[in-house]
Amino acid sequence: MGRRPRALPSCLSLLASLFIVACASTPHAFESPFTQEFFSSLDGKLRYRTPIGWLDATHDAPSSNSLIWLVRSDYAATLGVREVVIDAETRREVNRTDLGRVAELTLAIASGEKGLTIVMQPVVSTLRGTKVCTYEYATGHPGDLVRIVLVDAGDEVYEVSMLMTSRVDEKRIPEAASLQEAFVQNVLW
Repeated sequence: MGRRPRALPSCLSLLASLFIVACASTPHAFESPFTQEFFSSLDGKLRYRTPIGWLDATHDAPSSNSLIWLVRSDYAATLGVREVVIDAETRREVNRTDLGRVAELTLAIASGEKGLTIVMQPVVSTLRGTKVCTYEYATGHPGDLVRIVLVDAGDEVYEVSMLMTSRVDEKRIPEAASLQEAFVQNVLW
């Protein structure tokens, strides 16, 4: 019965340290609300992931200027992306200030095309460093709500619109808005 070799405590320390480091470096598993696979927009400029429970109907988009068009599997909501074409002066204004002027213009166009009621005035903010402007309006169809997020992607401005039909429970609108914002953050602009 001799003394314990000194190497054993050192080995135990080393093993304990490796175990702690291995546990700390293991990524935490969390359920992503998006597929892992990236898709390309119709113009090939954007890369996006589809929210789980949504169908990618981009190639069947109802509008020729839609770059991405997603449909919730129960058909109660759609999410579309289109480029907002702006002139050089408006681009300089966006660079100097924010997307407020573009929001005014797109809202004016939408209200001129169809009867709508503004639910939320344009609000300028950032999503993970990207300049955005958000507003909402109710369409002429009872219970339908459109939420717009304008995105300043550098050279281009994109409109990410989410139409929520009357079948979307009013209590779930904040959840839909969060999904739209998460989509904006996941797009490779």
